[in-house]
Amino acid sequence: MSSGRLRTLAALVGVPIGLVFLWLAVRDADLDAVWRSLQEADRGWVALAIAAFGGVYVLQSARWRRVAAAWGVRLARFFEMTVSGVAVNNVLPGRIGDLLRARWLGLAARMPAGRAFGSVVLDRACDLAVLVVLLVVGIASVASSAWLVQLAVGGLILLAAIALVVLLARVYVGRRERERRRRGLLRRLVRDTVEMLAEPVGRRRPVVWLALSVAAWATWAAAAWLVARSLGIELSLTDALFVTAVLNLGSAVPSSPGYVGTYEWLGVASLGLLDVGHEPALAFTILVHAAWYVPTTLFGAVALGVRGARQLARRRAASRPSAEAPAADLPPDVAR
Repeated sequence: MSSGRLRTLAALVGVPIGLVFLWLAVRDADLDAVWRSLQEADRGWVALAIAAFGGVYVLQSARWRRVAAAWGVRLARFFEMTVSGVAVNNVLPGRIGDLLRARWLGLAARMPAGRAFGSVVLDRACDLAVLVVLLVVGIASVASSAWLVQLAVGGLILLAAIALVVLLARVYVGRRERERRRRGLLRRLVRDTVEMLAEPVGRRRPVVWLALSVAAWATWAAAAWLVARSLGIELSLTDALFVTAVLNLGSAVPSSPGYVGTYEWLGVASLGLLDVGHEPALAFTILVHAAWYVPTTLFGAVALGVRGARQLARRRAASRPSAEAPAADLPPDVAR
């Protein structure tokens, strides 16, 4: 199945699911009260939250750079690729932004596409590991519900599947020597990905990756706390970490681009378990969603536009004939 058909299938599945969750989030809510809460939000706290969300992407970019070990690519370039990938996921279904991240890294670092994709897989696995731990701790100490347990189990299963893939990759590479001649684009892509996942990483590197992941999601929780503060909602640090885990793990559920609907229901449901009213919870979720969605989408759109303009300029420069080209087409006596 082509990538276009996969995106269409993801949209056909995700958009109805997102609409159902959006209806569940807004039903029985006083939308006028929600709008008043949003209008009365303290803009200073919201501005700090937006800055904190930017810090999250800086930390994630630093982690991805370490995972890929692409030291020849600047951190600013990794930040651009990370936020651009988020921006693409905001407007297109199927998390195509993660695939584009791998392509951009392969071009920037001149590494095989499979190896770049493997770095994205490991990068995402770090996020998943930390969020699952936060959710399990939250269920044990903050709040619990049947759907939360199902979400935690799903996250654990996905994490175990990634660990199994890494283990099988190491077994495969260990038993089969690398062929000198590799034929076929898909075969090379799969093999390079497997070899990336099978590489020994030692003990220090995963610790650094996870430390950066913890720092990133703690910063995300701080941003959520700031948004709650802007609306007059009192959240403890533990509450903020719990909501962080629910919102970001739940984003893996198929939904419309930008997680519209799914995100709102998860916010209302998780805050409801913390005894926050329906209207304040909905206002909080909308504001959190907007605080990271709007800046990343705008920044990503600008970055993608600049990158496209640069590529177009390079192509035009490459196709432009040199100044000596006309002389070469003249008869020998005229050229002399």
